Amino acid sequence: MKKILFIFSIFLFIACVSDDDKAKIDGATQFVSGIEKFEKNKELVDKGFDLFEAGNLEELYKMSTEELIWNPPHADSLSKDEYKVATQGWHSEFENINFLDRQYFPGVDDSLYLPNGSVRSYGTWKSNHKETGMEFTTKYYSVHEFDDNGLATAIYEFFDRGDIFLKLQQ
Repeated sequence: MKKILFIFSIFLFIACVSDDDKAKIDGATQFVSGIEKFEKNKELVDKGFDLFEAGNLEELYKMSTEELIWNPPHADSLSKDEYKVATQGWHSEFENINFLDRQYFPGVDDSLYLPNGSVRSYGTWKSNHKETGMEFTTKYYSVHEFDDNGLATAIYEFFDRGDIFLKLQQ
């Protein structure tokens, strides 16, 4: 009898939940799920920056899908092949590459503004130009989006790329 009363009371509780309460429960569930994905993906982004610093580009490339969409500061929606060329170019021209003061925050979806597993990163790139020895420090912001397999599907980067090249021309 106690089991029947218990099951009946649970049923009544669930049946009496309002639509607003259901929406709040769904939102809370999505929030927790998004934060869990963010925590996992944050580690992947951090590892990717470590690989880039170390010049281990082949391992870095394995962390993204073949359909990667790369959005650097000077262009929009470039391919993974163009991403590879650019990262190799940075390493051919610069050394002592370090990403300092790393900070990571969850990205959100465009409709409910709940965490969706994407990762926003902030920091400062510091490196030396190989030919001139000139030191560069550049503030940086990026957003990384991931698929369910933990591979990057999109990388949006924002930094003052022009300042670096203007300094080199002086």
